[in-house]
Amino acid sequence: MRNDKYLLALNAHEKIGSQTLKKVLAAFPNLEEVWRGSEASLASRLDPKIVSLIIDAKKLYDPDRELEKIIKNNIGYLTLTDRSYPPLLKEIYDAPVILYIQGNAEALKVNSLSVVGSRKYTIYGKRIVRELVKSCVNGGLSIVSGLALGIDGEAHRMALENNGVTVAVLGCGLDRIYPSSHQNLAYEIIEKSGAIVSEYSPGTPALQFNFPARNRIIAGLSLGTLVIEAGEKSGTLITAECALEYNREVFAVPGNINNDSSRGTNILIQKGAKLVLSAEDIFSELPIEAKRSHIRAKEMMPETEEEKIILEILKEEKLVDAIVAESKMNIIALNGALTMMEMKGMVENVGGGRYRRIM
Repeated sequence: MRNDKYLLALNAHEKIGSQTLKKVLAAFPNLEEVWRGSEASLASRLDPKIVSLIIDAKKLYDPDRELEKIIKNNIGYLTLTDRSYPPLLKEIYDAPVILYIQGNAEALKVNSLSVVGSRKYTIYGKRIVRELVKSCVNGGLSIVSGLALGIDGEAHRMALENNGVTVAVLGCGLDRIYPSSHQNLAYEIIEKSGAIVSEYSPGTPALQFNFPARNRIIAGLSLGTLVIEAGEKSGTLITAECALEYNREVFAVPGNINNDSSRGTNILIQKGAKLVLSAEDIFSELPIEAKRSHIRAKEMMPETEEEKIILEILKEEKLVDAIVAESKMNIIALNGALTMMEMKGMVENVGGGRYRRIM
């Protein structure tokens, strides 16, 4: 498995982040040399502080055990050099070197919108997030958020309710869902062809300083970020700032000027964020064409052999289990293909694990 186990072990150290890992990889493309090399050999190519961290990591972590840990917890991972690494995320200068994932990795590649906001939302905020997310999902966007209480959780739920794809980015290890009250929501995201991801190793707790770093991944995975309710000093605004830094679109829903929960969004608009009154305001700014009808979908042709097989099987509505049996595809590959076909408007999830073809 390449040198990945050494990368997993280094990444497990709480003080070794992506920027440090990039320096290590630049100096030692073969990480086995780092693990088996002497302090002198490390010092010949790396800063003393980094050498000290590596020596500490070698004392604390066993590469084989770190690999066993993710296998035991059914956690996958993508590295920055993998061809399947999310292309939008790879564009940002501080992209994580390693991204742990549970669920459908293809969900990280579809056109997406980040939806973030206050944990303590108002009735107005809840209504707006439900209206806008529904329209965005129906328009062909997936929804990325942070699985937090409040607006984040509502955004994920609304995407799922409308048979959409959603991705949750965590500020802890994937084996420690935070908040714990959202464990079932995380499982549902995975079951319905979405994904939960994190740059933190399994076992990493939800430490406060992890979340600002987590927010850059939310912004980096998406074409744009929509902010629905945020205080003036809200952590939500960090995600918007990251989106601006990455030259991505920033959208904000206006609110009552006398309500603290809308002060952050109103300030964003004042600074140049796109004011959002409807989903059309979002689609008009994104570099995609909204899927407003099935006309384009009907004109689309299957691009892979898997898509051809699935379309042939779905001459009539069928359960996923039946599609697996007839296609002889494994369930993970099938879910990935169905997700992409659904986003392209070729098939439709009609609920209850059943699919039908549209084109």
